Amino acid sequence: MAEATALPPGKKPIRATLARFGLASMSSAVVSVSHLLVQLVSVRRLEASEIGTLAFLLVIIQLGYGLSNALVSTPYAIAVNQREDGAEGAGGFDFFFPMNLLLALSQGLLCAAIGWIMAGPWAAAAFGLAGMFSLLRWFGRAISYAHHKPGGAAVSDLVYAMLVVAGVGATLAIGARLELFGAVIAGAGLLALIPFGTGFLSRHRPTRLGRAFGDYRPVWKRQSAWTLIGVITTEATSNAHSYIVTLFAGPAAFAPIAVGMLFFRPVNVCITALTQLERPRMARAVGQGDERSARGSVRAFMAALVVIWIATVVTAALILWLVPQVIIKPTLSVETVMIAVGLCAALSLVQCLQAPMSVLTQARGAFRPLAATSVRSCVVGVAAVVAITLFAPSVYTIGGVVLAQLVMMLGIWRLDHDWRRKQREAAE
Repeated sequence: MAEATALPPGKKPIRATLARFGLASMSSAVVSVSHLLVQLVSVRRLEASEIGTLAFLLVIIQLGYGLSNALVSTPYAIAVNQREDGAEGAGGFDFFFPMNLLLALSQGLLCAAIGWIMAGPWAAAAFGLAGMFSLLRWFGRAISYAHHKPGGAAVSDLVYAMLVVAGVGATLAIGARLELFGAVIAGAGLLALIPFGTGFLSRHRPTRLGRAFGDYRPVWKRQSAWTLIGVITTEATSNAHSYIVTLFAGPAAFAPIAVGMLFFRPVNVCITALTQLERPRMARAVGQGDERSARGSVRAFMAALVVIWIATVVTAALILWLVPQVIIKPTLSVETVMIAVGLCAALSLVQCLQAPMSVLTQARGAFRPLAATSVRSCVVGVAAVVAITLFAPSVYTIGGVVLAQLVMMLGIWRLDHDWRRKQREAAE
């Protein structure tokens, strides 16, 4: 503590920033590596249509994280960190748990339906459970971060990653199949709930749902309704190519895009994980009127993401230059995969620059204008992706998503500019 107070005001030692992000980044990184291993093995062992199916189901699970953020995780973090009495406990917020249970069950049914349609009943069962457990675990992580106790989330991540790696190793011994990958993810998700304790699971009681809905209604009106619009339109923008290409051209056509996305999955996981870490910090700073601290959090968040992005780009370049055969099957075009990787790199960079300011905008309570910005971006993205799908090879649809994310980023920056202008005018 003494070292920190000796620094000039507003300055923090680099090691403090590293400590702040290190635990969350490392635990998220090991999860990313485990998912990377799943997809690497799938690329080498499964058919093109199965590769596309697995990648698409992982996109749906990622969508579930966004829905969780909108409906329960973000409102919970803001409620706990901006409560008027300043208490640290979670009393009065138990209604979030049955709401999360309903969301997790819905996610499980969605993944099961997609798995059944695209691969059959065994895939439906495996990925249905994977989808449900993934959202239960995600909310557990959000609670840990909301109460500024990242250790629980980190332990859960480590347990999950180790079990996934062990499970993938087992599939190599008995034969890699799509439904086995789903079973591995589901089993790891279930056992990784243990670090959150029995109390966490017991609070997910499907009782008094009427009261829970009643308590949740003000949260829905104030935050979640607008955040949900933003999540849906952001998802439609970010993964428009995933849905449209899979729908119109089939999972086999999506396979090269999936390989390109594979390289940048670690960045996406870190964005979502560090968002959970920084959202409570920004919410508390905004609630206390500490704009300087809030903007410092944005800068540190963005710097961490850019460093992760650079490391990912260098790794991708080395793999494609030295050992492309490790991930690219003979049935996939190397040139097409390289185009996909390049476009995914551009998309990932824009998302790294956009995410921290988006989180700050949410902490300020500007859910409605943020949703409007997301809707405009969505219209641009879907139109661009559909046009490219009709007139160019599917891989170039990623370019339409890049355009949409640029629109979103510029819109968020404009919201920040307007907010600061209003603050200056109010101060005068």
